[in-house]
Amino acid sequence: MNCRISVVIPTRNGAETLSECLRALRASSMPPHEIIVVDDASSDDSARIAAQFDCRVIRLRENIGAARAKNRGADIATGDVLFFTDDDVIVARDALQSLAENFADARVAGVVGLLDRKIPFDDFASNFKNLWMRFTYARVPRERIGLFYTSIAAMRRAIFSQLGGFDENYAGASIAEDTEFGQRAWSAGHTIILDPAVAAVHHKQYTLAEVLRTDFLRARALMLMRLRKRGQPFYTSVPVFYQLAVPTLFAAMSALGAGIVIGNWFVASVGGILLVTFYVLFFPWFAYLARERGARFTMLAGLFQPVDVSAVGCGMVMAGIEFVQGKRY
Repeated sequence: MNCRISVVIPTRNGAETLSECLRALRASSMPPHEIIVVDDASSDDSARIAAQFDCRVIRLRENIGAARAKNRGADIATGDVLFFTDDDVIVARDALQSLAENFADARVAGVVGLLDRKIPFDDFASNFKNLWMRFTYARVPRERIGLFYTSIAAMRRAIFSQLGGFDENYAGASIAEDTEFGQRAWSAGHTIILDPAVAAVHHKQYTLAEVLRTDFLRARALMLMRLRKRGQPFYTSVPVFYQLAVPTLFAAMSALGAGIVIGNWFVASVGGILLVTFYVLFFPWFAYLARERGARFTMLAGLFQPVDVSAVGCGMVMAGIEFVQGKRY
């Protein structure tokens, strides 16, 4: 199968996991055409580790952020397909082979993979975040999606170039530039498919505070993107129940708070009913967690879910304020 895959990995101080990431790629059943590591001004041994695995290494003197770093790697790639991944992602042995099989269909412009349900960490926060990402993406249709999740995603190099690559207005760590690119590719009529056989394990450990911060920033970025594209078709992988749950929770908290403060138990009871509704909306997610991690984990998730949804809602509100002020990114 004639498919030359150029792997592009941006890294900033990723030495702790980079060697395992590269070892897995080199052990692939279908070897990559090349591996390009873009060292985004790391202060650790990332560049030296990449060189040990016979990678093409771009060393940047200044930190330019994930979007620009990925574009720099794509600029020097010579393969037919660009496969973007992260320095803490360990691809399955047959992931590249599965990619190549998908790209044998000339109609396919891009392929997105799926993160494994298991990670090498036992803590609640890391597993909650990993399982939510898997749950969300596993629910979308296989074909004609507007996602491009660059922990594990590939695009034909010619089409990536034609679309102008990632929007470099997105600065810092990867938050939404890949999603915005997926929107552009989808809007332009290109076919991106999701293939669970393109699998990987994400070696990313979170604290609860990091989950909340990440979800706040992502919600803010996605809402700004949606506001900029108002009036245009917008693809989202966020389940409908989650979209309904955000205003439901805010209404529940407002009614409960107001009812208690003014001593009106009817208003408070409305808040209670709305809170029950919030949990009913999340039934598919909690049922999934119960199957994957059991009752105790699901109960912890039930306690944490309103806090996380509140962070998402605050991010959306912040985006609305910033959009009115003229902020676009």
